[in-house]
Amino acid sequence: MSRIVFMSTHRDLSKLVLRVAEETGIKVEVYEGWLEEAGRILEQLGGEEVDVVISRGGTARYLEKNCDIPVIYVDTSTFDIIECCYEARKYSSNIAITTFGKPYVGLPLIEKVMNISITEVIFETLAQLEERIRAFAEFGNYCIVGGGPAVSVAKKYRLPNVFLTTSRETIQDALVRAAELARLRREERYKACRLQAIINNIYDGIVAVDEEGKVDMINPSAERILRIKAADILGRDVRESVPNTRLDEVIKSGEAEIGDIQSVGDVQIFSNRIPIKDNQHCLGAVATFQEVSRVIQAEQQVRSKLTKNQFIARFSFADIIGESAAMIRTKKLANNFAKSDLTVLIYGQSGTGKEMFAQSIHNASSRSAQPFVAVNCGALPPSLLESELFGYDEGAFTGARKKGKQGLFEMAHGGTIFLDEIEALPIEMQGRFLRVLQEREVLRVGGDTIIPVNIRVIAATNQFPTELLQQHKIRADLFYRLNVLYLEIIPLAERREDIPLLCEHFLPMGERKKIKSLLDEILSHLIRYSWPGNVRELSNIVQRLTFFADFFEPPLNAHDILRVVSPQILNALEEQEDSEKETNLKGNLKEVEDKLILKTLEEQGTIEKTALHLGVGRSTLCRKLKEIRSRSLTNEKEQSLY
Repeated sequence: MSRIVFMSTHRDLSKLVLRVAEETGIKVEVYEGWLEEAGRILEQLGGEEVDVVISRGGTARYLEKNCDIPVIYVDTSTFDIIECCYEARKYSSNIAITTFGKPYVGLPLIEKVMNISITEVIFETLAQLEERIRAFAEFGNYCIVGGGPAVSVAKKYRLPNVFLTTSRETIQDALVRAAELARLRREERYKACRLQAIINNIYDGIVAVDEEGKVDMINPSAERILRIKAADILGRDVRESVPNTRLDEVIKSGEAEIGDIQSVGDVQIFSNRIPIKDNQHCLGAVATFQEVSRVIQAEQQVRSKLTKNQFIARFSFADIIGESAAMIRTKKLANNFAKSDLTVLIYGQSGTGKEMFAQSIHNASSRSAQPFVAVNCGALPPSLLESELFGYDEGAFTGARKKGKQGLFEMAHGGTIFLDEIEALPIEMQGRFLRVLQEREVLRVGGDTIIPVNIRVIAATNQFPTELLQQHKIRADLFYRLNVLYLEIIPLAERREDIPLLCEHFLPMGERKKIKSLLDEILSHLIRYSWPGNVRELSNIVQRLTFFADFFEPPLNAHDILRVVSPQILNALEEQEDSEKETNLKGNLKEVEDKLILKTLEEQGTIEKTALHLGVGRSTLCRKLKEIRSRSLTNEKEQSLY
């Protein structure tokens, strides 16, 4: 709510102001007093701050000069003067009009029109006013026209007097202007308070100087960072009070200086310095800054938060489907690995779920609340792999980000990093990786600072580990450093009893009944299939079956379904059946041949006669007899094992 005060010089004026204020709906406080007395009344007012004062004549000018509150003048119009002169002419044709500090306009014309004599009395103090009115009393035959002080002195000397009234319209105009000015002042005060609150509570330090380089503003954060007091530097030259701020240089150049790291005393700050301009004229400069240590700390917190949100392990051991004895043993072993922080090497064919096991180990470990960073070493080109894993410093290479970039080892700090297809890691880079494993330290590309990292490493490969060594795809020292805890995930073909469970798990919830009937039709064929793509391939088959479900119409058989869903499985099973038949036929023929040779040998008695009887050469018959004896011995040994 705005507070408006009307300082009146006469009771009649006070009454008129209150009536007009009520009519216009503007709240106003009215007090009566002249000049110094009016000033004292304002000083003694309690409550909220006064927004605007309204007064007229000398009192208005006095208040404007001696108080800090805006003053709205109630100007006396020529019409008001004419009206008062008309009233004063009833007492005398000699009229003295008093005015404070400046003359009225148009009095000679009023004299001619009304046929009266007007003497204008311009005064600066009440003493001057009283001296002039006393002189009129000596001459006699004068009527005094003026404000409250003039009327009061005229009465003292028994002179006729007329109070110089102010019209209703003039008062209404003054009230409206005062209300608008009060509203604007309130808004400006609110904005100033809000801005001051922001400046006082902002995290950055702020120092501002005027065009002469003198400090005219400093906030509490700047006082804390620079370890100085505002009272000691306000109004002083910034070069003397806050050395090395360079604000004086910014004023001279008119150019901003952004993102500068500098020392002020024994404090390192990250500073922005900006000139304050009015068009081309520089009115001063302002510096905003933070302690470098705080900036680094904030950056680390942001990176840590982003890393946690981005690198999350979604799977646990409960998500790994399988009740076969082999899978139960594998899950139990992996669960035991989770209780340790040792490095793990996982071997498994493509599609067996190596990353699921890695995520499950992480989620079952004490690091579960920290990042899980998965890296497919085979998916990144060697030129990028090093910078992605180890990060890089600013200017490390063409196109490097300004201020550098964290590597994946750093992003995994506190958690687990999973390196899939570890054999794809270039030999020349394996030495750097070995140091990370041994020392838990990272050196960025192009950097010279050792960064400690607290990580657990899980590596995986789809090639048999010993073959990696034999083929020199992995350094021996790195291999033995990785192969601390070893986990082998068996292929799907070796745990066929889990296939029905996996199919059930992959079925979509909304259409399980319809697709289940199709799946049951081909399940026996799926169990016979060798699954080179393992669980991933089985998941794809179930998805494909779901997609084509609406295309099938009864009656159906497994052959028709597989021909649509996966001709590859159908072909593989047919080739498998043909191979089995061929093997059986060859076995039967070999058995018949063996019996024929032995029977003929028994009948003929000698090798020569037997060869002649069978129509084969002696050497051929000897070779075949040798094979028969070899197979016979093998069978005897196998039987002895049971």
